[in-house]
Amino acid sequence: MSEIYLVIVVFLFVLAVFDLMVGVSNDAVNFLNSAIGAKVAKFRTIIIVAAVGVFLGATMSNGMMEVARHGIFHPAMFSMKELMFIFLAVMVSDVILLDIFNNLGLPTSTTVSLV
Repeated sequence: MSEIYLVIVVFLFVLAVFDLMVGVSNDAVNFLNSAIGAKVAKFRTIIIVAAVGVFLGATMSNGMMEVARHGIFHPAMFSMKELMFIFLAVMVSDVILLDIFNNLGLPTSTTVSLV
């Protein structure tokens, strides 16, 4: 049974990479859309400000993980098999929801699709 866990972990890693690409592109579009549409600055300036903001947000947001980690579910209450299937279901549904919503042009949030 441990071989299946390795396959699931590799598949989860691949899904995490796709989720990161879809999620970051979705958030970048949501963030940049109004600034580009209003022409508040040159496109290059907006991209630089956005890149700095994303970098600072990623490096200073460690407190958000504490909020997300506590109270949603308690991993100690599940077996390893149940946890693997929970994580697999969450990642697959997250990638599918984000992809469908983005392809249809619907507003979406990466956080909402994950929760």
